[in-house]
Amino acid sequence: MEKAITAANRLIVEHLELVPKIVRSLTFSYSHLPVQEYEELTQIGYLALCQAASGYDWERPFAPYARTAIRNAIYDYWRDCARQKNLFCSLDAIQADENGDASELPFPDKEEYSPESQILQKESAAYLSQLENRSRGMIQKGIVSLRLQQSGYTSAELGRLYQVPPNRVRAWQSKAKKLLRQDQELYALLA
Repeated sequence: MEKAITAANRLIVEHLELVPKIVRSLTFSYSHLPVQEYEELTQIGYLALCQAASGYDWERPFAPYARTAIRNAIYDYWRDCARQKNLFCSLDAIQADENGDASELPFPDKEEYSPESQILQKESAAYLSQLENRSRGMIQKGIVSLRLQQSGYTSAELGRLYQVPPNRVRAWQSKAKKLLRQDQELYALLA
């Protein structure tokens, strides 16, 4: 029993560097990840590493097993957060109307936005149009479908529009998102 504990401890110490690597790889597209969230994910990863070491059967390599356990623990945490977010809402998000019925807070009209934000919104829309015109093939279709999806279309409707399966539309969008995430000028307009 004591040998198993020391062997598990040795596995943990040897593979500690996996946790920060996996957390970074899963969160690289989030440019403004709060420090607390990063630390929470790291802690979850370390706990998953310990659980993986304690349940390890020594018949296969540990590193791939630990990577999968850490990644799945982080995915479980994100699913749990999403589920809790759907179950609860802030009291500030609800207001009672004259009849006492609860309703959501009204969104401000476009006229209530500041002039600066309206200008930035117009510039970013114009820049997206330029990117759309400059790109070709899948990237162009991805940018167009992203803009249409912002207008309320679903990927199934876009698939019917382009006469392709919906998963192909989502693949175009994925390629376009990757390109847009790397565009510094667009990032500056949206930041």
